[in-house]
Amino acid sequence: MVSAVVLAAGRVESTEKQEGLSPAPGPPALQRVLAEALASGVREVVCVVSDLASAGRRITIENKRLIWLLKYGADGGPNSSMIAGLWAIDPKSDGVLFLAGDQPCIRSELIDALLERFESGHALIVAPSFQGQPRNPLLFRRELFPDLLRVAGDRSGRALLEKNRDRAELVPWSEEIPLFDIDVRTDYEHLKEPA
Repeated sequence: MVSAVVLAAGRVESTEKQEGLSPAPGPPALQRVLAEALASGVREVVCVVSDLASAGRRITIENKRLIWLLKYGADGGPNSSMIAGLWAIDPKSDGVLFLAGDQPCIRSELIDALLERFESGHALIVAPSFQGQPRNPLLFRRELFPDLLRVAGDRSGRALLEKNRDRAELVPWSEEIPLFDIDVRTDYEHLKEPA
């Protein structure tokens, strides 16, 4: 059983306010991420936000597998949201998948491909890759939960991936767009380009 944690405290909320809620017509970025996560095979989705009222006004999804987690002090950085989400997941979960709330083109098919690789093997970390380079989201086995709680710095998940590269598996993905993060300005500009 794998739980998903959607990191949406601070960065995604400010990005959506600045950029008109989404890089493309349709629902806000966060709603797209949540919908795709819920369409996948994850057991539950814990969404970490810093403003529950604001999220409630923008997000129309209702699902018993969706758990909202209010995190105070979003300026504590991405690790504080990650740790809060990790503490909130089902204690029986074998793994946790961290999704960025500002990755609106993520697809349930990609999430399911990561889950399949995780469940069929023994890798400590499973991640998608594009042209040989690891990308988000990252899926961690329970064995690494203590390390996740201790990490520091903005690249905590990436640091663990680099440290455990010999026990990680990459799932090659042919499209780059599902891996884009609108918190990265170049990714946002690329998503706005007409098809």
